[in-house]
Amino acid sequence: MGHAHHITHWVEGGITSLANLVLLCGHHHRVIHHTPWQVRLNPADGRPEFLPPQRPGAPPPSWIRTRRRE
Repeated sequence: MGHAHHITHWVEGGITSLANLVLLCGHHHRVIHHTPWQVRLNPADGRPEFLPPQRPGAPPPSWIRTRRRE
C-alpha cells in the first residue's frame, strides 16, 4: 500500500496537492520522516528524486531517481 507524503509538510504551510505529494511505501515514508534523506519533484518533469544524507569525507550527494538493482 502506498503512503502519500507531503514534500513540504502541512505544518510548515505545505498544501495537499499533487504538486506537493509523492507516493511512498511505508518503509520509505518512515525513512524520509526519520532520517536526513530528502525528496523533491524534479522541476523539469515532475518525477520524484531523492537526496541521501552527506557522508563524512565523501563528496556532496546529488539527487537520484533510481538505484541500480544487482
